[in-house]
Parts: sequence; C-alpha cells; structure tokens
Amino acid sequence: MPEGSPEKFKILIVDDVPKNIQVVANILQNEGYSMAFAQSGATAVELVRTNPFDLILLDIMMPEMDGFEVCRRLREDPKTADIPVLFLTAKTDTESLVRGFETGAVDYVTKPVKDAELLARVKTQLELHRSRQRLLLINQQLNAEIAERKKSEERYRSMIRNAVQGMFQSTLDGEIIDLNPAYARILGYDSPEEVLAVENMADTFCFDPADRAVMIDRLKVEGLLTNYELKIRRRDGSPAWIMLNARIATNENDTPFIEAIAVEHTARKLAEEELRRSREKFRYQATHDSLTGLYNTRYLYQALQELVETAGAQSTPFSLVFMDVDDFKTVVDTYGHLKGSQTLQEMAGTIQETLTEPCYGVAYGGDEFVVVLPGYDKAQALRKAEEIRTRIRETSYLSNHGHDVHIRASFGIAAFPEDATDVNGLLALADQAMFDVKDEGKDAVRASRRRR
Repeated sequence: MPEGSPEKFKILIVDDVPKNIQVVANILQNEGYSMAFAQSGATAVELVRTNPFDLILLDIMMPEMDGFEVCRRLREDPKTADIPVLFLTAKTDTESLVRGFETGAVDYVTKPVKDAELLARVKTQLELHRSRQRLLLINQQLNAEIAERKKSEERYRSMIRNAVQGMFQSTLDGEIIDLNPAYARILGYDSPEEVLAVENMADTFCFDPADRAVMIDRLKVEGLLTNYELKIRRRDGSPAWIMLNARIATNENDTPFIEAIAVEHTARKLAEEELRRSREKFRYQATHDSLTGLYNTRYLYQALQELVETAGAQSTPFSLVFMDVDDFKTVVDTYGHLKGSQTLQEMAGTIQETLTEPCYGVAYGGDEFVVVLPGYDKAQALRKAEEIRTRIRETSYLSNHGHDVHIRASFGIAAFPEDATDVNGLLALADQAMFDVKDEGKDAVRASRRRR
C-alpha cells in the first residue's frame, strides 16, 4: 500500500446526531478512509486518548461537553495536542469561528456538508499532518547525524590516510593531479585512473568556477581551510557536496598545489533541502485555502489584527469587502458540486486579477470571500468592489469545461477607522452591509452606514 493512501489514515467523527455521522461517514467511506465514531464529547476524548487518530471531525453543538471543550482538552494533553481538529458546524458567525480557532481547531466545514469541500479540507489536513510527522522524522535524523558527525570529527583528524575519506591533490586551476579510490567514488568513478583520464577537469567537476575561485583566494590568505563546503559535479552530472580540509602546499619545484581531504555529506544537504521545501509547503498550506489558493481565515484574523494595530498607530485607513455569491446553490444544482468548486476556483482568480499588493483576497468559507484593502478609504473601497463585481459579471466561468456560467455577487464594505476599530466589528459590519444588498435585490455594492 503506498504511503499516504486513504486506508492508512484513521479519522474520528464526533456528532451527537447519528444521522450527521452517517452523512460524513458515507462521503469519506467512498474514499477508503478508516473511521471511528463518537456521539458525545466525553466519549471522543476517551477514544482519542486510547487510540491513534490522524484527524478528528468534531461537531461544535453537543450536550454536556461541546466541541470547544473537547478541543481544549485535547490540546492540553501532550499525547493528543498534535492531532488536527476540523470543526463541523452550522455556526458561521465570526465569534464562533474565532473561538474555534483559539481553542485549537485547524479548519471548519459548514453544515450541511458539501462533498467536494469536505473531501478537499480533509485531504489538506491529512497532508499537513503527514508533513509534520515527516518534518519530525527528518529533524530526528538530522540531529542524530549531527551527533554522529561530532563523534567522528576527532577520528577523522587521525585518519587522514584512511581510504574511507576522499583525498586529492590539484593545481590551483582545479586540475586533479592525484586522488585516492575514495574520492574517485565520491565523483562517481570506479577508479582514480578513470578520473585522471578526464579532460578539462576544472569545468567537469566544479559546479561554479566562482566557488572554486573563492576557495583558492581564501587558501592563499589563510593558508588552511577546515570544514569548507564545496558543491561538485559527479560523473552523471548530479550534484554532490563535500566538506574539505585543505591547504596550499608546494612541490620540489616550489610550485603551489592544493592538497585536501574530502568528506561527502550529500545526504545531509538533500535532507536539509527537503526539510526547507517541506517547511515552505507547510507554511503555505497553513495560511492558504486548499480549494481556491486564496488566503484562509486563519491568516485573515491574524493579519487583520496586525493591520488594525499598524493602521491605528500610523493613522491610515483600510477597508474590508465582504462578498457572497448570489444564488450559488443554483450553480451547484445545475452543474454538480465538482463544477461548483471549479467555479469558485475560477472566481478566486478573477478576484486576484483585480488586486495588487498589499491588497489580497480571502476564502472565508463556502461561497463567501473577503477582500482586504490596506490604505483604502471607504470611497476607494466602493470603487474597487464595483470593479470586482463588474469583472465577475462579465466573466464566463467553466468555459474550459464547455459551459457558460455567469455569476452575480453581493458586496458589503466596512472601513477602518470610520466604521469600527476592531477586527470583529469590521467583519460584522461588512457582513451586515452585504446582507442588506441581498435583502434589496442582490448583485450590488453597499458600504456600512454605521458611524462610531
């Protein structure tokens, strides 16, 4: 079974309503995930403490012990603190979402559950969980390697002539004069004789002539280099990294040459590079919505709090645009959940095309989006929102799939500091302005009319 296949992931579904559990289980069962179920918060906590789970799908509204309390208890226990929790909830108000993230939830899915959204968010969280486990393993391996290297360094100093280490002599121009079998193997050759038969060695074995020039200049000044890292090229063209102890010596004719001992540490460099890429991927996935590629709500709340503090200190405005797709259910009912998700992806692209830094879009949940406009007062925000609305109206979605879908959306705007000076207040006012548009006929832009 390949690593990361659905069968290897175990998911706990927690809901006090059996029918809700069955709906979610049916969606996940088709993907082959292994599942367990709990109908109360207390049962869920006990199951998690005695069984390994990769992900918990947790209902918020439950009697006796609600989802917030379950999440809090799991985060307090070191044995369960790292298990990702994804809330299943019909509560989409800002206060509930903020509280959920504060108690340790990583994401949420709104009820009624949509197949495509649930599968996408479950897959993302499982991949993140697996990435965290890999990072931990890589860190452990790197730490073990570092510890072993420290033990070995003393031995290396007394084993200069040992064949395990690569040894070579070269001209200052990089042409190898002599080498031992170990260094030939590092270069990817079977014998020193094969290496010495290579023409133009300097360009063949060195990835960057500038690196060699820097090394030689340092040798001329310092006389000796220890633990100097150099990137070289193997016989097959692949890169390798060696750690050099090198010095400039002279032969009987007083001609200077380099003699060096080389220890390969390619595996460590590749592991470090993999760790760097994994960290970058983790950082991206932690702040971006898996469906649309826009920022997610976790990023939004943190970034807005920082923006409130900065804008307040500098006395500069900014605005929020809250956007909701009009009658999106019709698109889903007509074309299906998959095409609905593809429509949201394309619409997110339309939003991004209208924005330049430092402005950005956020996938707020379902068919709702938020646009953050640093430096925009309310009048400027109205113009930008109208531009986005017009672009969406004029765009034909799903055209690459043989359809011609036209979307309308309602927009609400709140401005800092004119309407509110706190994150929750701004979001609530922008949300209310959007709902006012819905009540008055949809497909329009309205600014909040509140004054502090």
